[in-house]
Amino acid sequence: MLNKNTLKLGIIIVLITVLSIFIFVTRYTQYHYHSVYREFYFIPLVLATFWFGLRGALLTSGSITLFYLVFIWILWQGLSAEKVNTFIEIIFLNGMALILGLLREREHRERRRTQKMENLATIGKTVSGIAHDMKIPLVAIAGFSRRILKKMEADDPHREKVTIIYQEAQRLENMVKDMLEYARPLNLRLSQVDINVILQECIAIVKGMAGEKQVIIADRLSANISPLELDPGRMKQVFINLLTNAVQASPPGESVVITSVSEDGKISIDITDHGPGIAAEQKENIFTPFFTTKKEGVGLGLVMVKNIVTAHGGEVQFFDNPPPATGVTFRVILPQESGVVSSLMEK
Repeated sequence: MLNKNTLKLGIIIVLITVLSIFIFVTRYTQYHYHSVYREFYFIPLVLATFWFGLRGALLTSGSITLFYLVFIWILWQGLSAEKVNTFIEIIFLNGMALILGLLREREHRERRRTQKMENLATIGKTVSGIAHDMKIPLVAIAGFSRRILKKMEADDPHREKVTIIYQEAQRLENMVKDMLEYARPLNLRLSQVDINVILQECIAIVKGMAGEKQVIIADRLSANISPLELDPGRMKQVFINLLTNAVQASPPGESVVITSVSEDGKISIDITDHGPGIAAEQKENIFTPFFTTKKEGVGLGLVMVKNIVTAHGGEVQFFDNPPPATGVTFRVILPQESGVVSSLMEK
């Protein structure tokens, strides 16, 4: 049984073939009929655009153009007004194919974007409800297991098991916290701050974890950066997340470099690791909610990073380090002047 796309393709081919046969069997002296037939070529062109987008439109117009060029070559008897008119119509047909195809592709992109936003909104509501239901029992488990641990002797044979319960409850509690953070509106509390001070505080927080992994954090912070209007707590969340990811991606003995630069009215902060990098098939999903390559976490860290930076009027980029170096650089770009449109951004 034919699938829908095969049937649609067959209809387009039949229409082009039938119209071409009519043109071939009609004498060239009756060129006024040819003009009528050529107008009907817009039917398969519109159908191809509607069904297959830009590629379908261009393939259809290309097929029609190829046929007509062959037809004119076979019956060539010198240049005439009719042939000039035919060439103009062919050019117009291909132009229309390009325009219609581009419009159709744009419509598809807008539809996919709208669908994605609706899906994310639905996911956000669902996640919020689940997280709220999970929060209370997890807090209770973590609290009771912590109390039990305090009362247990160091050599108690069950201490290791209770420790695992406590650690896992804490991990799940942090995951729930991330989900609730994602689901609620983003409120910014702005003040004039020195971005380098924030970066140094974030380095101090992550340094302990880096030491355990034998990874060095090196800073190259520019002293010529004016105070920025930022939410200090939110920006710490951004850079702690990026630094943590960079340290986790780096093998022992490597370094993570954080750089700040002021140029062209913008502040750029680069966080560079020397890990294995990001696989090509994963790059387009880096900022997609709930996408993660880690065993722990729910895949909301980079989503929140992007949301916070965007709320400050900035942007987040990432790119592979130039060879022969390995790893990835995440770049946070913030406007020198306040780029915050509103202190409240709803996803």
